[in-house]
Parts: sequence; C-alpha cells; structure tokens
Amino acid sequence: MSRSVSMSVSMFGTDGVRGTPGIYPLDEYTLVRIGAAIAQALSSEPVRLLAGRDTRESGPWIERHLARGVSAVRGTLVSAGVLPTPAIAFLTAAREFDAGIVISASHNPFPDNGVKVLTATGEKAPPDLEARVEALVADASWKLVGQKAAPAETVDLSDAYVAHARQVLAGERLGAWRVAVDCANGATSVVAARVFQEIGFDVMAINDVPNGRNINERCGSTCPEGLMAAVTAKGCRLGIAFDGDGDRVILVDERGAIVDGDAMLFICARHLQATGRLVGNAIVATVMSNIGLEVALRETGISVHRCPVGDRNVREAMLKRGVVLGGEQSGHIILAEWLPTGDGLLTALSVIRVMADTGRTLSALASELETYPQALVNVPVRDKPALDTIPDVAEAIRHAEGLLADKGRVLVRYSGTEPLLRVMIEGRDQAVVQELAGTIAGRVRKHLS
Repeated sequence: MSRSVSMSVSMFGTDGVRGTPGIYPLDEYTLVRIGAAIAQALSSEPVRLLAGRDTRESGPWIERHLARGVSAVRGTLVSAGVLPTPAIAFLTAAREFDAGIVISASHNPFPDNGVKVLTATGEKAPPDLEARVEALVADASWKLVGQKAAPAETVDLSDAYVAHARQVLAGERLGAWRVAVDCANGATSVVAARVFQEIGFDVMAINDVPNGRNINERCGSTCPEGLMAAVTAKGCRLGIAFDGDGDRVILVDERGAIVDGDAMLFICARHLQATGRLVGNAIVATVMSNIGLEVALRETGISVHRCPVGDRNVREAMLKRGVVLGGEQSGHIILAEWLPTGDGLLTALSVIRVMADTGRTLSALASELETYPQALVNVPVRDKPALDTIPDVAEAIRHAEGLLADKGRVLVRYSGTEPLLRVMIEGRDQAVVQELAGTIAGRVRKHLS
C-alpha cells in the first residue's frame, strides 16, 4: 500500500470518522491505515484494543480492515461484537485495554458508518490523539506490511456490562413495572431488554430485530412516535427509546408525552442535589438546551454552565467546572459517577431510580420544568461557509436577535456530523419563533441548498 491519502478536509469530525463504507475515509486502504495509526499513536506496546460495533451490515467489514492495520504494527484487536458505545467505553477501562474503537454512525441512517476512538479510561479521544492518527494516515512514507490477520479473538463481554448497568438500581424493589423499550434496531437490541427483565420489569421490546439495514429506520430516539403509541396502548409506566449506538435516550411518560434530554437533566440534577451528590450545585448543558432549564434550576440554586454542542465539549466543560452531570437536549447525558461518556441505558435507569425514590410518575417529575416555545429547523446544505459572509442570511439573524432581545435566544450553527445547518430560536410566542426560524431557514436554502 503506497498510495497517498488526501487530507485537505479533516478526517475526524465531532464524533469520530464518518462516511459511506467503501468511500474515503471509510475505504479499505484508509481503514487499514486508521487501524494501524490508532495502535501506533498509543505509547504502550504491545497495544491491545477493544472493538465494538452497532448493527449495520458494513460493521464486520470495517472491523476486519481496522484489525489488519492493528496487526500490521504488532497490535491486537479484540472484538466484542455488537454492543452499545457506552458498553465499549466501560469495558475498555474495566478490562484495562489501551484504547477502544467503536464502529458506528450513531443516530445516522443505515448507509452511513463511522469509527470512534476511545481512550483507556473510556472517554472520547482528545483532539491531539486524533491529530496524531490523522497525520500518520496521511504520511505517504509510512509503509505497512503483514495486513492479513483477522481480530486475534472474539469475546462476549455483555455480562460484565449488564452487571454494571444493574448497579444503578442496586437495592431498589420496584416490582413488575410495565415498560416499553425501543432499541432502534441498533446496538442496545442485545442488552437493553435483558437488563430491564433482570430487574423484574414487564418489558415490551420494539424495534429490537436488526437486519443490518433497519437501524434508526423510523424508530428510536430520533423517531419515537411508535413508542409513544405503544406506551399508551399497553398502559406502560414509561417508554425508553435509544439511538443506534445506545449513547442517547429519549423517554416517554405514562401519558405518551416526550421527556427529552433537558427534562432528564432537570430531574437528575434535582435528585442529585436532594441526595447531596450534585457537586458544585451546577450542571453543564449545551447552547441547544432550552432557556427554561436555566430558569427552573436557578430557582433551586443550581447553576447551568453552557458549552458548544457535542458530548466531548460537555465532558470537557464538566471537568473544567468540576461537576458530575451534563448533557444535551438530544438525550446524550453524562453521569460522571457511572461513566465519563453518555450512556442511554444508565440514564434511563437513573431516571427510574428517581421515580422509585420519590414515588412520583415521570409526567409529574417532568412537569416542573417549564420550557419556552422553541423552533428548530434543519436545512440541508452543500457546503458550510461562515454565515456572516452571506449578507442576506446575516441580516435575518440580526433581525431575529434584535426582535427577541433578552426574551429569547437565536442559535444558528452547522452540524458537526451531517451536511445540515441547524436554526434554533426560543421565545415566549411560538408563532413568532416559528416565523423567525422559517425566514432564516428560507434564506439559507436560497444560498446554500
């Protein structure tokens, strides 16, 4: 392999390497070099890496080529098969691997896939490690030999992760709650229902039969309508919807209403405060979280520190501020007492623990958070120029900011993982924020779609 690799665009996005299998950067040649570069960039020798994947049919193919690269630099790639991203994060640290690799495109559609790198502590790889990997991949003088080996071994580590998850409810006597669980035909299909069944719940699992192509297909945390209907039709205590790789969760209360990441942050923050475990009396939320979260928590003396979108940004802000809870409106919640990364299953179990401890329904707990009306529009874009270089768009943004002043928020940003521009506006009047968001989105479509 002697071809050079074009690196004019960064290979790593906000959530690892993403793309279409077979096409750069997920072509065979580059995948082999990524595997080798990850192993080479680590200081330990010989390197042992733990790999896990979601249910996309391209996952085993990607894993084989990564393994070829790892073996080419005398490293070992151990495959745990299909497991959620947070399970690989936990197991990488618990089993003392040098790093973890997750093959997943999270909540993206089936044709996409990706490669995420985790450190030995189970955290997302820092930018400097990603930069070292990227530099090695691009170095045409770096030759690889002996790339025919498959993963050294395949191990079943699901029992260890299930035992870890169950600790969240250790000592609780909950009875046979009826719960509906939407696995998005993804990685949680192999563990989620089992965890809830072992707790003693009456579990109705849906979208838990992956076929390699149906992951996130009109189901899961990004499309919970089917779960909402199932909860009310079957009289469930709550519904739980994961995304494809299991690091996010959206809940549905007993009435069929959505309980999003902001509400879960609110519920968990107040419970941690009540039990003396909310270090610093503060949490971290991203710029996308509703302003109502700040207002509601402020009334109980809890501060909200804002950070840019992305779970790595949330984690960095948590470490900087010395807090133990942070997350995103999308349902990506980090509970530092359990894991340094988001875990949809542990988040759901933590909210269930609050319900058990307080004896309150999910709807009652969530109802104490009053959210401001919000409009969110995703606009497909062909490229991502600075918005202030497009006068028509910049003027619409300034107009919205001036109209709302201190009674709302305007946030317009590009997605870090998809070719989208996200327009989010909050204010007291739903009609006004919808109109403002529509105006900005319309001008973006005119110039960038």
